Amino acid sequence: MSPPKKFINDPKDAVDELIQGMLLQYPNKLRKLQNHHVLLSSEINHEKANLLSGGGSGHEPSHAGWIGKGMLTGAILGGVFASPSVASILAAIRAVTKVGE
Repeated sequence: MSPPKKFINDPKDAVDELIQGMLLQYPNKLRKLQNHHVLLSSEINHEKANLLSGGGSGHEPSHAGWIGKGMLTGAILGGVFASPSVASILAAIRAVTKVGE
């Protein structure tokens, strides 16, 4: 048996496992937007501009690793080397701007 070439268990589960790991590592700093591959800061100030970034996963913690005070408000994660879904992008925008409330 040859040694594994990747640090992931299964490419289909890579994004979900990354999100779970980030939430375990930073439970008081991050939260997941339900039903989307979106990580947000747990402290969102709706009185100031909020910054989102996103892209394909595979070079983690490319976007999610930059969430924090003075940095990103949230990250929208696509699949491995794939763009995030339009639904997740829109949900993230709504979450940081309070649109629809």
